[in-house]
Amino acid sequence: MAVHRVPNTRLRELLGEAEWTGEQLARAVNRIGTESGCALSYGRASVHQWLTGVVPRKPVTHLVCSALSRRLRRPVTLDDAGFGDSRPALPSPAVPPPELPAALVELASAAAAPDRHGYLLPYRAPSIGGGVTVPPGPLPVLLGDLIGPAVAVGDAGPPAQPDMLELLLPVFSTIDRAHGGGRARIALAVFLATTAAHMLSASAPPVRRAGILGATARLCYLCAFMHADDDLNGLAARYYHLALDLARLAGDTATQAMTLRIMAAQAYELGHRRQSLRLAQAAADCRISSSAPRLRASVLGQLALSEAAVGDRRAALRHIGGARDLLADVTGPPPPVGDYHRASWDHQRALVEAELGDPARAIEFFETSAARRSRTEFRSRAVVLSKLAERQLAAGRVEAACATWHEFLDLYPMLTSRRARAARARIPGLLLPHSRRPAAHHLLRRAGALGPR
Repeated sequence: MAVHRVPNTRLRELLGEAEWTGEQLARAVNRIGTESGCALSYGRASVHQWLTGVVPRKPVTHLVCSALSRRLRRPVTLDDAGFGDSRPALPSPAVPPPELPAALVELASAAAAPDRHGYLLPYRAPSIGGGVTVPPGPLPVLLGDLIGPAVAVGDAGPPAQPDMLELLLPVFSTIDRAHGGGRARIALAVFLATTAAHMLSASAPPVRRAGILGATARLCYLCAFMHADDDLNGLAARYYHLALDLARLAGDTATQAMTLRIMAAQAYELGHRRQSLRLAQAAADCRISSSAPRLRASVLGQLALSEAAVGDRRAALRHIGGARDLLADVTGPPPPVGDYHRASWDHQRALVEAELGDPARAIEFFETSAARRSRTEFRSRAVVLSKLAERQLAAGRVEAACATWHEFLDLYPMLTSRRARAARARIPGLLLPHSRRPAAHHLLRRAGALGPR
């Protein structure tokens, strides 16, 4: 029996309003899919099918709405696009305080099964008016009755202690730095949804409450970073928003600054440069103690990169120089999250030089960053090496690029990181024009033998 489909006139109207061809919509959906941890390869024929009434599988419907929302600069729901659901495709990631524990539960479910939570996957660049403004001063610590009802996780047990949360930070952070976000992001998400959510809901004296809020904020920050490393940028952004909300409730301006800075970095990496600059400026506006030069340096370094990305050369060079000067005052062990050291600065300086149009200087700083990076930071070193190799190749230094990629491939088997996987997957396409050269041929064989992880 023939299937009679109803043409999707709503999607066709949105496509016309966006002034897009089917091919352009398909490319936008594929790009957002990559950001969201979904490998997609849609083309014009797929969009033609959607216009005839075929409904793509979830979470693709949400990614289509996200692409159209970005193009039209307004929210597009599944119902608007003719996919039969009136829920917003892009709910605001900011969560009101009474819903914080429930949000942790929902995000943990999405972390474990992203395809079942498509509306949470698309990344939306934050706006300063959408929950990321920085209060003029520390907020009062909220008591238990403002956090809302407890999440049902069994017997409450002994009184909640923030030390328990702080002890887990270096454990998960060490796993992330060594092996990437894919190793333990779900485990951390589940911990936040159970133990941390219950601690947020339980009554506690004001000082202990502040400690619980601040420690949970830093765990959310780390969980977000691990999801971003696994190319689940929409989920990462929502964890960052939770971290920011919790830090505000705790009156923890240092964690606010740290979170705004990393949100600016995420926006920059995903191509949202104006939003990145606004977030970096918000981080710089936070009141950061003079006794925290490492944090102040990291904020200035990101501000410099965001300024360079929009062409403000003078401000970028001033702030990247200020970040270097602050690092001279750094003492003591690194923090479990938000670390920033000279290799981090070299990496940012390389990106600043690339944005300002000096690829040769960018390569120099990438080389220095890779050389200075701790050998135990496998994931971060691999990311820097992949960026260095791609820029060496773009500069015509094929043999040097191949040697750098071999260093990257030495680390690759130890990683579970979609960022690293994407970097490895780019190698064949980039080296194809040079495949007859012995160095390139050998590298291509090795990269192919490793395959994805």
